[in-house]
Amino acid sequence: MTTSSRPAASWFVLLFLAVLAGCASSRPEGAGGDGSGTTVTAPPHVRVDGPCWVGGKITFDPSLRSQSPNDELANISCDNVVLVLKASDGSTKLVHADGVLAAGWGECHYQVTDVPPGPSTFSGKVVALSIPDYRYSLVSKVEFNAVKCGGSLASLNQRLDFVLNLSDVQGR
Repeated sequence: MTTSSRPAASWFVLLFLAVLAGCASSRPEGAGGDGSGTTVTAPPHVRVDGPCWVGGKITFDPSLRSQSPNDELANISCDNVVLVLKASDGSTKLVHADGVLAAGWGECHYQVTDVPPGPSTFSGKVVALSIPDYRYSLVSKVEFNAVKCGGSLASLNQRLDFVLNLSDVQGR
């Protein structure tokens, strides 16, 4: 490269970097958001009113983890953990978890790929012959364990994690 072409090359590099910076700042930073914390609404030609996906993990409250083979929850598996989805269209689905519970030291995972549009609520419990019904419940940080599907791109894929805890209402 000759001395006279260096300013032209430097100008080209600066222009290229400016274009790259402009493109990067105009892109959304993640799915369902525009980087400012607001939800992105899909354009009219993108269908977002159909079923969505909800999934997550189920863990034990640390106080319920098994400390001996005789603990009540020592031998239950993810098969014994059942989620109940109630949708605004009146439908109800039972969702079984899978994974390795390991007496509360592991975790179960669940997913529902066909949650209908609108609000849905989740509840859950341990189902085992040796454990009284409703003794334990699944608690989430999300208010009322609720999700809403449809209306935005972010609502199509949602995570809802649960913690198994002692139920507040005994003997239902």
